[in-house]
Amino acid sequence: MFSFAEFCAGIGGFRLGLEKLGWNCVFSCEIDPQCEHTYRDNFGHTFHAYDIADICMGGMPAFDVLCAGFPCQPFSIAGKRLGYKDNRGNVLFYLIEIIKFARPSIVFLENVTNFMSHDHGITFQLLKEELAQAGYSTYFTLLDSSFFGVPQQRKRIYIVAFQESFNNKSFVFTKKRTKSTIFRHFIKHNDYSIPISEKWQEYIDLYTGKKTLDQMTFPVPKTRQALERINAGANLDDCVFQLRSSGIRACSIDAPLPTLAVSHSGGGAMIPVYSGERRHLNIAEMKRIMGFPDAYSFPVARTHAIKQLSNAVCPPVIESIGEDIQRYVLTEDYADETSMSLLQTSLNF
Repeated sequence: MFSFAEFCAGIGGFRLGLEKLGWNCVFSCEIDPQCEHTYRDNFGHTFHAYDIADICMGGMPAFDVLCAGFPCQPFSIAGKRLGYKDNRGNVLFYLIEIIKFARPSIVFLENVTNFMSHDHGITFQLLKEELAQAGYSTYFTLLDSSFFGVPQQRKRIYIVAFQESFNNKSFVFTKKRTKSTIFRHFIKHNDYSIPISEKWQEYIDLYTGKKTLDQMTFPVPKTRQALERINAGANLDDCVFQLRSSGIRACSIDAPLPTLAVSHSGGGAMIPVYSGERRHLNIAEMKRIMGFPDAYSFPVARTHAIKQLSNAVCPPVIESIGEDIQRYVLTEDYADETSMSLLQTSLNF
């Protein structure tokens, strides 16, 4: 059983994936108090630390694996891309300091794909150089969650680094566990817990040809007068309308949905709309398109639940990489006396 510490824990996406493999979470850190409510409700305890900048490193337990889905906003193509000029980007520097102090056997990180190319690749190169200087060999890849049983095309970079005292065989990521996963089988029918507005009723009529622009009862913004894009195979009477600042896209339910990234308005105005039942996607469906179990609970307001899900990592992808790590470290093909001895530090918190 590997022990792990979860930084930038959010609502425990790493923990959900790795505990399925029997790994033991001995330390968790997250600054968002709303996330803590959700984390406590599902895992039975609060975070061990909050602001990563304030952690007393000497007070942490030993752990084999450091995990972190560090803030993506400073690097996301959808944001301002300020990187380390954004205070949230500095979290990565604190993680590096913790790695240097704690000397975990393995480092396991996740972020948006744009992290690789941010600032012409300098940001990513800096991370790799810091890990190399600390004595780690780094491997990385881009993975799409739709090939891991999650009905969402959520492409992310995953980074795994091993102490160089491990054997020098290359680490291999499993790229696919399933075929591309379609949304249709994950719909929770007749759950109208987030109903659409009267305006949205008219928008659906407009996009499905039941109304013309002249028949609309309110002025329609230019970005909503027609669909920005219609995905191949999308049946407009039974599809998901994805809302973006540039317009509205029609997404087929017989394909994985695009990346879940919604505005967190309390009224639900920016939550994707399922035209087949004329409602917003419900929380149960949003859990499913992030790979969270149906039993996972949200004791917080809907606004916070949506924000927490859209910022989370997908547990099935984390579980898959955890299996890859186990295979690398523990199988006869990979394991040697040195690498095995590095994994004897596990402690129960």
